[in-house]
Amino acid sequence: MEQKPRILLVDDEEAIRSALANFLGRMGFHVQTAATGEHALACVETHEPDLILLDVVLNETDPTALSGLDVCRQLRKRDRFVPIIMLTSYPEWQVESLGQGAIAFITKPWDNNALVGQIRATLNAIQHVRREAPTPANSAQMLRVRDDIIIDLTHFRVSVGGQQVDFTPIEFALLTFFVRNPNRYWTREELLNHVWGYNWVGYARTVDRHVAAVRRKLRLERDELIETVHGVGYRFVQE
Repeated sequence: MEQKPRILLVDDEEAIRSALANFLGRMGFHVQTAATGEHALACVETHEPDLILLDVVLNETDPTALSGLDVCRQLRKRDRFVPIIMLTSYPEWQVESLGQGAIAFITKPWDNNALVGQIRATLNAIQHVRREAPTPANSAQMLRVRDDIIIDLTHFRVSVGGQQVDFTPIEFALLTFFVRNPNRYWTREELLNHVWGYNWVGYARTVDRHVAAVRRKLRLERDELIETVHGVGYRFVQE
């Protein structure tokens, strides 16, 4: 039997923990909950979740308590990467959350189906990158696209010109797939099957939006590195 993905849900509101844990359980996830940052860190060490849903604000009444951002910073010091999706009622926290190592951001109140879609997309992308990653024993965990673009496969980070750039999980997986499979044409359907992790039955042009985002974040000119092959799809050009 396939093991259920393990999710750690961290929120100081019992009603949110209970309702969301029940819903995610029905969606096929194994959910553990924590009400405080301290409890969350202990759970990570004991159970090693596949993904963490982490509220930005935890226990505001106690100034000594760890906030969600504190927890995020501490988790990013660990050798093993765990994807973190931040939860908050305040959209202005998005930039700081992503800057502290969160991989995605969801604003309360959220649509449950959209949240599950974000969780599954994140887990699929992380699984794809890890499955294809070289082992430390025989290769470094870095991909150098060129001197100014480096992909960190261990911590799921991309740097451009020495500056870290925020990539969504799918954008990261798409870029990594291109770099590992250069100089050949890929149709949109092939990219969806390889990167998204399942046979896509919807709008294949979603690939175009993700390619456009990757190009923008890498500060690429049109057809620089990632070439559009008209009538076919895309090709990553690397000498």
